[in-house]
This record gives sequence, structure tokens and C-alpha cells, in this order.
Amino acid sequence: MPTYQLGQVDFLAIANRIYPTVRGNEVVYIKDGEREEPAGMLFEDHLNEVVIINPQHLSYDFVPVDNNIRVLDPQTQNKISICDAMILTEDFQDIYFIELKDVRKQWISKAIGQLESTIKIFNASHDNIAFNHRLAYASNRRHPYPASYREKQEQFRKSLGFKLVVSGRIKIR
Repeated sequence: MPTYQLGQVDFLAIANRIYPTVRGNEVVYIKDGEREEPAGMLFEDHLNEVVIINPQHLSYDFVPVDNNIRVLDPQTQNKISICDAMILTEDFQDIYFIELKDVRKQWISKAIGQLESTIKIFNASHDNIAFNHRLAYASNRRHPYPASYREKQEQFRKSLGFKLVVSGRIKIR
């Protein structure tokens, strides 16, 4: 697992892409990693997992972030809490950050915090303007469609340049 200091994190490095490029699959399920394992993909139906919907059959890379890309706080050298995964379309027009939760209470604020942390680290090392579609998904397999978070979504977009979506379904373009 590559280890990075803040400001030097290469989210786009080929070394971080531990899964083959997904080509043409319309539906893929993703699951949170157990303990120190990174998030993973499942190609068979899993009703209790978060689903990626790909109606245009675009090719994309699913990149586990947490437990695959290690980011250290420069002062404490402790691991910084980051989101679970990232999706990059093969044409590099779309980027999606994903935080997976499996709890009932206060999961949205925790998920948003991890997404914010990850995107700030990403923005310090990469130009997010290069991507036409920039989304951050807070997903929970137990509660796929929570109440509206419109105000928080607007604040998130203005401060980070990414659209925040709270849903159990991740739609690629």
C-alpha cells in the first residue's frame, strides 16, 4: 500500500488501481472492506450492497482508497481518515468519491466528513477542474434513501467543487 504525506498524494497512480478496468457492465455492487481490507467489487446480485448503475456502459476504474492509499498527517504521522473508494471513467471526464456506511445513526455526517477530508487531500494534489463530472457519494446499504440534505449539499459543492449525493445507488454519467 503506497504511503503519502499531505500535498503529495497521487490518487490517479496506476499502482493504486488494484482491480481491472470495468468494461461495459451495467450493474456492479460494491462492499466495504473488512477491518484493514480495501473496498471491493461484486459482479453478482447482492441485495444488501451499494450498487453502481452504468446505463451508458462506460469503462471505468474502481479504485479502493481507504486501506489502499495511506495518507499520513505530517505532524502526528497518524493515518488520516479518508473515504472508501473512487471511480474514474476511462476517458477521465468523471470522478466519483464514495464513502460506504453500514450503521443506523449519524452516518451521514460521518460519511460527509470522510468525503470532505478525501477531496481536500485530492484537491491539494490534483486539478479537479479537469473532470466534467465531480460527485461524492455518501452511501449506506441499510438506509439507501435518507431525508433531504439540500443545504449541506449546496455548502459541499461551493466549498469543494463536488456535488454531494446521499444514496445507495451510484450512477455513472
